[in-house]
Amino acid sequence: MNMRTLKRFITVILCALLWLHGGNAQAGKLYKWVDENGRVRYGDSIPPQYAKKSNETLNNQCVVVNHKAAAKTREQRAEEERLKKVKAEEDRIRREKAYQDRILLDTFTNEDEMIMTRNGKIDAIEAVIRVTNGRTQKLKQRLADLKQRAANMERAGKPVPDKLNVEIAEARHQITQNRDYVENRKVEQQKIRAKFETDIKRFRELKTAGAAKAD
Repeated sequence: MNMRTLKRFITVILCALLWLHGGNAQAGKLYKWVDENGRVRYGDSIPPQYAKKSNETLNNQCVVVNHKAAAKTREQRAEEERLKKVKAEEDRIRREKAYQDRILLDTFTNEDEMIMTRNGKIDAIEAVIRVTNGRTQKLKQRLADLKQRAANMERAGKPVPDKLNVEIAEARHQITQNRDYVENRKVEQQKIRAKFETDIKRFRELKTAGAAKAD
C-alpha cells in the first residue's frame, strides 16, 4: 500500500468513526481542515479561526464533495491584479501589432513602393526646409540692415525709435522660430527613416512567412 492509499484509508476510517460517534448523520456534512499545528481535524462545523483557511466538505461516505480554497491575502490579490493588468497590456500590444501588420500588407505590395513613399515624404519635408531657410536668409539680411540703421543713429547721437527696436526684436524672434522649425523638420525626417526601416524589415518578415506558409 503506497502512502497516498494509506492516507486515504486512514481518512475513511477516521471519518467513519466520526459519523458513528459524532451524531452527525442527519446533518449529512462533515468538515475537514488543518489546524495551526498542521494536524488534520474533522467536525460538524469549522472553528471561526479556520473559516478563511482551506477546508473540505465530506459526505456520509467520506467523499469530498466540496473544496474551499484559503482566502487570498491582500498581497496575493494585489499580485493577481498586477498580473491581470500585465496580461491585458500584452494582449493590447499583440492586437495592435496584428492591426499594424494588416495595414502594412494592405498598403504596400513590395519594398520598392515603401522606399518610394519614404523618399517622397523626406523630399517633401526637404522642400519645406529649403523654403524656410530662404526666408531666414532674407530675415538675416533685414536684421543686418535694421541694426545698421540703429547703429548709424546712435553714432549720430540720435535716439533709436521704438518702432525700429521692435522691428529688430521681431526679426530676431522670427529667425529663431525658423531655426527651431527647421530642426524639428529634420528630426521628423529622421523619424520617417527609422519608421520605414522598421516597416520594411517587418514587411520582409511577413512576406517571407506568407511564402513559407503557401509552400
